[in-house]
Amino acid sequence: MERAELTTTLSQLGEKVKTAKGDIGKLKGIQETLNVNANDFKSTVCIQVDAIIEDLQKRKDKLMRTIDEERDRKKRVLRDQIVRCNQQLAKATSLIQFCIELLKEPDPAAYLQISSALIHRSTTADFLWHNDMKTKPEVDGEIVLNLDTKHLQYAIQTLDFAQLKVPSPPVIDASSCSAENNSVTVVWRPRNDGCAIDGFVLEIDNGRDEGCYKEVYSGPEFMCQLDGLHFNTIYSARVKAYNAAGESLYSDPICLQTASVAWFQLTKSASQREIFLSNESHTLTATTIDYQTILGSVAFSKGVHYWEITVDRFEGNADIVVGVARHAVNRGLMLGKDLHGWSMYVDGERSWYLHNENHVGRVAGGVRKGDVIGVRLNCDRGTLEYTINDRKRVSKEGTFAFTTLARGRYYPAFSINCKAQITVHTAIPCPSSDSE
Repeated sequence: MERAELTTTLSQLGEKVKTAKGDIGKLKGIQETLNVNANDFKSTVCIQVDAIIEDLQKRKDKLMRTIDEERDRKKRVLRDQIVRCNQQLAKATSLIQFCIELLKEPDPAAYLQISSALIHRSTTADFLWHNDMKTKPEVDGEIVLNLDTKHLQYAIQTLDFAQLKVPSPPVIDASSCSAENNSVTVVWRPRNDGCAIDGFVLEIDNGRDEGCYKEVYSGPEFMCQLDGLHFNTIYSARVKAYNAAGESLYSDPICLQTASVAWFQLTKSASQREIFLSNESHTLTATTIDYQTILGSVAFSKGVHYWEITVDRFEGNADIVVGVARHAVNRGLMLGKDLHGWSMYVDGERSWYLHNENHVGRVAGGVRKGDVIGVRLNCDRGTLEYTINDRKRVSKEGTFAFTTLARGRYYPAFSINCKAQITVHTAIPCPSSDSE
């Protein structure tokens, strides 16, 4: 019985010894693999360091050329100065020699004929000597350049290995994220785990809660501002990090909601010098009889939007022109006179709708100082309608000024001339429309 137990124990021990020998063999194999991998990695590091040295040598050569160029520039300046001084010196020497020869003239009559002119020339030359003979060096003999090596030395001293592994998911800093108008700002930071990170990828969904994300930023920054989004929409954003080893998992998403109503200012191009914006770019004034188009700072592509225009000044036969436009609109024309603008223009007695030079929808009744024009844009239905003092403009075609606006981005747009002034009011809740 004891013999059988001992035999079983020895057999089990023998299997363990056999397994241990195999494991030890694997450890020895890892040693050999480690030697090979270490040598390969050393070769890679040598190539990288040699490339840095080569770049440094190229930079050195460029710096040497810069010094040579500065030397040659100063030599040219000095050479030109020397030529000018030698020319002036030659003139003075010639004058002195000529005067000495004249003093040797034995004929008093001949001397008197030319002496006055020579006295004038020599006196003038002496008086203008310091003005004409400029021997003070125009450049100095120093190369006034300084090589800043502090950052390079610090980079060399801190050059070290980083453990290469897939980075951890970044963390979105919710307290620093924000949403304003139709823009959102997303801020994130890497986890403090010492892992090398080459950059980040920011993705945002389409605002429909469908889980469909698209990449909107890739790079080394920790913040990204996204403009031109839809109003009154909740967007979900997420971030991932990446390096040579791969990409991290996504961060926890953050939801940001754009403003429910639009706030915008007026903008003008640099060439529109006869247009003036005041009142924090909400009031529009012109100094020319010609009409030009001014756009709002925000474009709309989804939802229903409303803004109002107060008539601050109205003289004679002025026209107030308000509506919407594509970004490609000709700003040198009245709004509505090209393919990219849609407008209502109203004077003191009547109004019309204008698009691509087509005048339609004449309505009796104009505006005067103090009146308020309302503009209602429905991007989802492609309609545009107007009110004056809260009364809808109704033509024989109906209450809508335009009903076939295609999908796209539309800017609030305005045109006036020197006989009118308007102020735009934004961030106003949209009134309902009985026509929709």
